[in-house]
Amino acid sequence: MQSNRFQQFLDRYLGIPLHLLLRPLLKHRPIPDTPKKILFIQLSALGDTILAIPAIRAVRHAFPNAEFTVLASPTNLNYLTHCPYINKRIRFRTLGPALFAQLRQEGFDWAIDLEHWPRLSALLAYASGAPMRIGFRTHGQHRHFLFTTSVPHTAGQHEVRNFLDLATRLGCPTLEFGLEVWYSESEQTWVHQTLTEEGISLERPLFALHPEAGRRGEPRRRWSPERYVALANALVARYDGQIVLTGAPGEVEISQEIAKRTKHRSVVLAGQTDVNQLAALFAAATLVVSGNCGPMHLAAAAGTRVVGLHGPTNFAQWGPWSHKAGVVCAELPCSPCLNLGFEYGCQALPDGTSPCMHTIEVGWVLEACERLLSGC
Repeated sequence: MQSNRFQQFLDRYLGIPLHLLLRPLLKHRPIPDTPKKILFIQLSALGDTILAIPAIRAVRHAFPNAEFTVLASPTNLNYLTHCPYINKRIRFRTLGPALFAQLRQEGFDWAIDLEHWPRLSALLAYASGAPMRIGFRTHGQHRHFLFTTSVPHTAGQHEVRNFLDLATRLGCPTLEFGLEVWYSESEQTWVHQTLTEEGISLERPLFALHPEAGRRGEPRRRWSPERYVALANALVARYDGQIVLTGAPGEVEISQEIAKRTKHRSVVLAGQTDVNQLAALFAAATLVVSGNCGPMHLAAAAGTRVVGLHGPTNFAQWGPWSHKAGVVCAELPCSPCLNLGFEYGCQALPDGTSPCMHTIEVGWVLEACERLLSGC
């Protein structure tokens, strides 16, 4: 879960005392072996939700007749719009009595907290009144006191496998490991019409570059625009490729900056797609290049080739989960420094980026692209 420092401060210094105060009030109620209503809590960034799908799917296969509800942020709910494993969706915006009342009224049998460090989600699991509450026991986070069952969150283990550990603890067979996207026919049609209007032909290679990486205002995972420009020029020259630049509405400026500097025309679609349109766009692309962020995982889930750029983030834990993916890592002794998403090991540079991202050379990324495009 991404968080600014103030949110992290509140979560820690209010969340931990609340856990300790509420723990003596726990009432042990009979836990049904076959739950009728299951709540999943996933408030974090898009990538975490995408990586949790194999675990949610495993629980669905084990309990096909249960009603599944997800409590999630608006972006995550947009991604889950067409998800066949979810019956009901609760939009999380702010805490309040109305939310607590709604959770209580649902009468959940199980609450499954998919977060790995925040205490807020564990408090919501407790507030749901579900007799069975399961979540991660993460080292140093003091967030597991209100669960009836907890599972160790293993640093350095890929998050897909961490999520699957929850399903395994619940006795659910974990036989399928692939990620998924569920864009509709209308979203796919929008992509093809938009590309046609922009003069892009799918008969030629299409490279999608996603230059931002992470929440706006925290560009520590961003690769420099100058190197994206050089990469775009090389991909066009080598493969007669076409370049599309993607991003959220708040990320348009950096895409426009890159497009203005490339030798050949680059199409800026940043700010024009919702998450499922972006998934459909990535599915149509020949290859996607991105720093570690939700769209990187979305590209992997869409089944396209993807190169993930990792500086502060641990690629073993957060790399694209796909056999059609490559990773390029920074070369600094302190890299990677992130497992949970906030414990950066060094000060950001004046432009907000991490020093390690500047060690990633254009040639390394181009070589990773070449390996995927050649099938090696």
